[in-house]
Amino acid sequence: MIPSMTSSHRVLRTMTAYVDSDDHRQHLHCHPASLAPAHVFAITSGKGGVGKTNVVANLAAALTLARKRIMVMDADLGLANLDLFLGVTPQYTLADFFAGTKPLADIITSGRLGIALLPAASGVQEMTALSDAQKISFLTELDALAYDVDLMLVDTGSGISDTVTYFAAAAQQIVVVVTPEPSSLTDAYALVKVLASTHQEKHFWILANNVESEREARCLYDTLSRTTLRFLNTSLDLLGWIPRDRELMRAVARCQMVVTTSPACPAARAFVTIAQRLIQLAAEETKVKGSLQFFFRRILAAAGRQR
Repeated sequence: MIPSMTSSHRVLRTMTAYVDSDDHRQHLHCHPASLAPAHVFAITSGKGGVGKTNVVANLAAALTLARKRIMVMDADLGLANLDLFLGVTPQYTLADFFAGTKPLADIITSGRLGIALLPAASGVQEMTALSDAQKISFLTELDALAYDVDLMLVDTGSGISDTVTYFAAAAQQIVVVVTPEPSSLTDAYALVKVLASTHQEKHFWILANNVESEREARCLYDTLSRTTLRFLNTSLDLLGWIPRDRELMRAVARCQMVVTTSPACPAARAFVTIAQRLIQLAAEETKVKGSLQFFFRRILAAAGRQR
């Protein structure tokens, strides 16, 4: 059952009460001021097959090699496969958490390079269909883990389903992965349109994947940017581009991360460059929007718009 606006407001008030409660203040007291909660990036796409999950895995690896503590969340509740790239077979998933059989801390699995994975599972119901109690439990337990990592990457599903937009609209930054395929641009525009009209998102980052050159990447970006600015009054920025690379293709075929298997190849170096940009953005944006607490409030508020 999809919650009504009234239900969503009730959840938000409950969560806000928790954030302002003595229990939460005590939790904050346990973490020195030098530790800040994780900054959240949603990595999404308008269609499948653009290499989104591979992008998430390699960015997580590059960020980890830059000495950042990283958590990745597999939010593709219908086709979870981030665990394959991280070389793990999760014993438990979000399905166990929402069933009430395992706490969130028991579900998190350590993958390659020590990257923390919050795994999803096929068959998990839409996030918008979860009960108020499930939402509150999920977000409060995630809150307890917020100070253990520096950045959190959310690997959303593809397309414009409620679950995709639910997680994308909650993050501080939305990164849309596109490729030179015409359908990729068309579907990316559709995703941006939904997020702009339904969730009032006005800014997106574009990551061009599997391109021949920077020129091709900028051509893709310019085409999409002109269209969204004209018809949606929405701005885009080019986050970076990943070149077409045989080493990357070999790594993907083996469910490995090219950042670690072939660190000197062009694709690996591109991931490192983009990872450094994410670190910079996280430092700048935290001053404006805050971190994971912002994610909590946005994800709860989003439920009221998913009717």
